Amino acid sequence: MRGLFAPFRFLSVSGQPNTEFWLTQCVILASTVLGVYLASFAGFSIAVDFDRYQSTSDVYNLERSLEAEFTDNIETVETWIADYPESPMTWHAAQLAPRESHKLDDMVWETMRYSQRTFEVDPQIITGVRRFYSDIDAQMTIMFMQQNANGMARNALKNMKEIVAAARADVLPLLKSEIQRLDAQLAKMTN
Repeated sequence: MRGLFAPFRFLSVSGQPNTEFWLTQCVILASTVLGVYLASFAGFSIAVDFDRYQSTSDVYNLERSLEAEFTDNIETVETWIADYPESPMTWHAAQLAPRESHKLDDMVWETMRYSQRTFEVDPQIITGVRRFYSDIDAQMTIMFMQQNANGMARNALKNMKEIVAAARADVLPLLKSEIQRLDAQLAKMTN
């Protein structure tokens, strides 16, 4: 028997083979490797879930802020359209500084340029809001260029009504449904 274990003498303790000791050491080593693997897998899974939650939460907050600003701007343009027949010169008289008195709030929209989550927002929403701002700005420029309430100004006013109606009918419901979807997703992640 001694001849059989001769090549494995380095495994013996006090000259006698000690298989229990080495078997225990192998089990400890295997359980350590398995434990480290399972712990790292669980940590990775938690990190991925946290990142997904953080991303969804950021996009949700961004969309909520955009919704509030966009709704306010739609209402502002509707107010301008309603007030125009009573005081058209507030748009046409240069001495009244019409550009400064007719500005839309765009703090959230401008801030979205620098957010890393902007392009996680539905592209239809971003496109719709961008078109709203640029189309309204184009019509406002036409209004400011006129010296009085002429046909071009009335046509620009009519175009502004159509732009606002399209924003209310198309973009705003899409934005609200996306916010509701993200809200449900966040609720599911926290439960």
